[in-house]
Amino acid sequence: MLRNDPLVHFLAVGGILFALLSWFDSEPARDEILIPAERVSELTRTAELLQGRPPTPGELERLVADAIREEVYYREALALGLDVDDELVRQRLIEKMRELTENVADPLPPDADLEAWFESNRERFRIPELVSFDHLFFSPSVRGDDVEADAEEALAALRRGADPSDFGDATPLSGRFEAADAARVRTLFGEPLTSAVFGAEEGRWIGPFESGFGLHLVRVTGRSAARDPAFAEVEEQVRATYAAEQLARANAAAFDEMRSQFEISVQWQPDSAPERWP
Repeated sequence: MLRNDPLVHFLAVGGILFALLSWFDSEPARDEILIPAERVSELTRTAELLQGRPPTPGELERLVADAIREEVYYREALALGLDVDDELVRQRLIEKMRELTENVADPLPPDADLEAWFESNRERFRIPELVSFDHLFFSPSVRGDDVEADAEEALAALRRGADPSDFGDATPLSGRFEAADAARVRTLFGEPLTSAVFGAEEGRWIGPFESGFGLHLVRVTGRSAARDPAFAEVEEQVRATYAAEQLARANAAAFDEMRSQFEISVQWQPDSAPERWP
């Protein structure tokens, strides 16, 4: 029987969602039900995609009957207020409202205006001091109580010119970091190593420094001072930052416009009087 066909069940669920979103745009009159040609075409296309052929007239008639049945159930549910306390319905309507009202503004100005905005916000795109360094890792789980002595011994050998590849333990971290800023180094290795790396002279092995992983020896291989970049260097970042701010501003304005239609109060405690929301 087609009634037990998964296709019918799938399209029936689709009918529920279609009806829900249709109501969101405008609640229909209870005494009028119209299944428009666009909906019939949608049922036909979906059936064809799922079963590899167009539905027969009888199959399409039963699919339309299911759509009508769901619409009747849906309208009666609305009439009974069954949607009011349904969290799934509430969340779907909230999501739909966000889709309709948020992130719809064109966030980008002409290039000349974008460059002017960059000039007035240049400090936000300042490139911080960057450092490149090598590091060797010494694992407490591998070396136990000897980990610190092994790291000190390796440091002495490295300062005498030994090959760094002869020392250290395996680690998921890269053995070389290029142009890393302090925030990145601090996240990975902690403050002691970060402070040492950004204050160390180039080319000299130093350490050991403790992190959440174990002990590290490091050698600074290069550094660059903080500087203000040209617009062309950070244009992509500028565009993304400007767009995000413009969309956030537009979204806030759209919400404020909707909120202005309501008088909002909050009852903070069960026995307290509602207070007007600012």
